[in-house]
Amino acid sequence: MRNLKIIIPVFNQLFYTRQVITSILNVRKTSKEIKDCTVWIVDNGSTDGTREFLQSDEYSKLTSEGIGFYYVINSENKGYSGGINVAIAESNKFYGRGDYDFIFMNNDMVLLEGCLDELIKAAYSKEEIGIVGGKLLFPDGTIQHAGAFLNAFGWGQHIGGGQRDDNYLDVLEPKEMEYCTGALLYVKSQVIKEVGILDERFEKGYFEEVDFSYRAREFGWKTYYTPFAKAIHYENVTSKAMEGDQEKVKKMISDKNQIKFYLKREDEQGNPLLKLTAENQEVKLLKEDSPHKLLITSQIYGEWSFTMVMRNLAKGLKRNGVDVSIAPAEYHYDKLHMMDWEIKEMIQKPNDYWNRVVLRSCEGDHMYLMPPGKKRVAHTTGESNRITNGWRDQLNNVDLVLTTSTFFKNVLENNGVKTNIKVLPNSVNLDYFKREGNKLKITGRKSLNFVSMFHFGERKAPEVLVRAFCKAFSSKDEVTLTLHALSMEYILKQKRQSIGDWIREVSEKEVDRPSILVTTSFIEDRLVPDFLRNFDVFVLPTRGEGFGLPFIEVGALGIPSIATNYSGQLDYVNNDNGWLIDYTLKDIPLQYLPYYQNYIGGQWAEPSEEHLIEVFREVYNNRESIKEKGKVAYEKSQFYSIENIGKLAKELIFDV
Repeated sequence: MRNLKIIIPVFNQLFYTRQVITSILNVRKTSKEIKDCTVWIVDNGSTDGTREFLQSDEYSKLTSEGIGFYYVINSENKGYSGGINVAIAESNKFYGRGDYDFIFMNNDMVLLEGCLDELIKAAYSKEEIGIVGGKLLFPDGTIQHAGAFLNAFGWGQHIGGGQRDDNYLDVLEPKEMEYCTGALLYVKSQVIKEVGILDERFEKGYFEEVDFSYRAREFGWKTYYTPFAKAIHYENVTSKAMEGDQEKVKKMISDKNQIKFYLKREDEQGNPLLKLTAENQEVKLLKEDSPHKLLITSQIYGEWSFTMVMRNLAKGLKRNGVDVSIAPAEYHYDKLHMMDWEIKEMIQKPNDYWNRVVLRSCEGDHMYLMPPGKKRVAHTTGESNRITNGWRDQLNNVDLVLTTSTFFKNVLENNGVKTNIKVLPNSVNLDYFKREGNKLKITGRKSLNFVSMFHFGERKAPEVLVRAFCKAFSSKDEVTLTLHALSMEYILKQKRQSIGDWIREVSEKEVDRPSILVTTSFIEDRLVPDFLRNFDVFVLPTRGEGFGLPFIEVGALGIPSIATNYSGQLDYVNNDNGWLIDYTLKDIPLQYLPYYQNYIGGQWAEPSEEHLIEVFREVYNNRESIKEKGKVAYEKSQFYSIENIGKLAKELIFDV
């Protein structure tokens, strides 16, 4: 159980102050997580009777309800930060710093049942969590706030805003955020001790909580949002009480604070961090200078496997104490136009390559664009058994080569790369890819359901997959194959062919085909696991893989895979957690890809259609093996977390 100090700065709006007090009393009565609780209301120069109420017997008698009620009277409006800082100092005089955590909140709130308990549970679910925000709803039940980030224009943007709470599926469990709104914040006592108080340079209600979350991260404290702590928020009640043209005043203050925030971030790139103590003094703290500094230069934007791999690698390194800066290959993109706040912070850092190890990731043809740095690390992969001489020569002029599989390490060595080569697998976001979770509704499923996800092209051998499935089963079998291929419809249109015509052609069957479902609709990354949980077995008779990422992702869901016994996925898929298909090697035909020259003269696998048919029937007739192999797949996948692969990357790059 925890001790709490709840601090509420107020300026007029006595009705809402009374209302929030009632809601605090109600949630306190049913709380199972609170040991002791005090409420500190800070009057910022109200003129509507708020001061008189706080000094009345009516207010003091509230203490008999099991909560200590206190007040602080300011002669002027010190704003959100100033009001909270005064209350922190005053409460520490009465109770000492002790082990009291803090809740900062506005008065235009109604806490819903369990709100405080859920904030406490989230705060102590992980040691590194220091700040927690909850889900704020408008009175009509739509969402005002479910976490927040700074958008491409530098403004704070609430996640989930305007959506109905009962329809909202974006964030269904506690999750790290760039920041949460100061309208309701849980702050651990240790955060105040280490980070200090709020910065009063920010005026009256804008960017203070953003700045505080950024400062807390400098000390290793994370900000989380929990969807289980709910409150109704009558937004901007306090700011509406300000004099003058309200919208102009609010916009002016917000603009000024935004400028202060970004100037402060820019200043702190080269200067010691300022700690603000409860006595409101600035104390210079020397930042710990990480001995492990890295500049990553690669493609970083977009929702495709390569960029997701690089973003996860950057996060994993950063979470393991590496000072990571990112120089995106898409140099023309706006640096702020990155929705992922962790990556955005790294993009905005100085690209001082002369002071860092430099890692460049590409498929061999642009390694020469790597800045010199203190050490040059090439991160590369491929699907062919041959690389070009130019690729080889570039890799022989770096200090270290990281590749994603044992298969491609052998390819590089066999093609004359003499530089030290180490295997660094790709990571998976195990917060998304986990066995338990929702399922997207899919109609037409039967007792056994196979799924395949791929870019529609020759390397993925979709025609082998469909033909083998149609030969293994008929319409009488209780089995489905679902193909999820975003590019399928577009590519077939270029050939003036429909999806149905293509299936009829490659299946070599006009009738009696088993059930084949096709989806070409975009599925958001966070919803891909919800889609995949509908299926029993993943199947991809690929001709060659550099990453093999989907095999690890489905494994994390407890789904075993059918895969070709060749190339990158073999570091993960084996006969314990899946089924391997026989193959022969064949020359790679001309590829209509930007890096087609990398394939010239190489070979890849031709998966055995006959063996795939056998495997389909074996799985169909032995359902228990699906569960057994799925369990092994899940257990093996847990190694591939962002944090684990980041730790391995740090060890490989910095020899630690």
